[in-house]
Amino acid sequence: MKKLISLFICLALAGSSFAQMSGYSTSQSQGTTLGANETLTADGIALGNAVKLRGYVNYIMHRQDDGSGGFDDDLANDLTYTSGDLDFLFDFSPVTAEIHLGAEYGFEQIFGRYSANSDFHVTFGRQVTTLGFESDEWYNRYAVSSAYVGDASPRNKGSIYHNKHYADGIRLNYNNGMFGFVLGLLDSYGIENDADDLDNGMAIELAASVMFFPGLEARLGFANENDPNDDDDSQQINAWIAWNPNALTLALEYDHFSYSDDSDAWTLMLLGNYQFTDFFGASLRYSHLDNDTGNLESDRITLALLFAITEHFDVNFEYSHTSNDHEDDNELYLQGLIHF
Repeated sequence: MKKLISLFICLALAGSSFAQMSGYSTSQSQGTTLGANETLTADGIALGNAVKLRGYVNYIMHRQDDGSGGFDDDLANDLTYTSGDLDFLFDFSPVTAEIHLGAEYGFEQIFGRYSANSDFHVTFGRQVTTLGFESDEWYNRYAVSSAYVGDASPRNKGSIYHNKHYADGIRLNYNNGMFGFVLGLLDSYGIENDADDLDNGMAIELAASVMFFPGLEARLGFANENDPNDDDDSQQINAWIAWNPNALTLALEYDHFSYSDDSDAWTLMLLGNYQFTDFFGASLRYSHLDNDTGNLESDRITLALLFAITEHFDVNFEYSHTSNDHEDDNELYLQGLIHF
């Protein structure tokens, strides 16, 4: 724990130094978003002077082979997935708020924010957890599926499509453009259990981010979750670094999970994305999962072809191959996504 605190302090000092040297501010688009008031800068349809609306309609067709090398018609292996989302963003500065209505989760997020100044904010309500490179929003991702799926997935009930969760609580946020920091007290974190399964639980999250220069960002995060039904806590450590020089994006992510039953799991992800034109981009991703529970281990390789048909309509195709201790899985995804 002392080493973690020392790393956070180093990130904080580095971020402050870079900010002072460069004069970086939250108005610059290439700064870190951790701890920032993104309500003010978000795109959307204006519904008056103080309210914006954004959202999406998402459809996914998924086919998975039966382990024998060919795709079959078994409904257990083939599925379609439809979801939608409407986000209302309110700006009554220094008070802002967001309400995210999703077809899958109902109130995905509903939180208020008070900004003491342009850098420091307090948020309270139902919010998405901060740890992890992958976005919880469909229109802001590099592939259709999550990197961490399969039998060796470190989360017992993690979503097949993303590994972030929504939790109720309060969060302190700081962002000066070059450096971001959050400290949250939440009811759960979904490390070992589904985020909605814990009653009277408590979780702490701590994350720091440094934008060394526009395009190169590193983040380090820690979460501790208390399960009232268990004597021991569960922890997650997440670290990632991403480099985005123009059309190229490269990312490296590492997670370590410690569970209340003294078992451990870890994950590793390597991602490369290149936007060839405004119309076409492609992602190549490798992820490794290693879970002590059941001694499960898997490797996953994903190729995603991303097509922006119009500014608000995307068609994405993905092929993923997963090798684990039991069998090899081949998956095909076809996604249609309208976002506004």
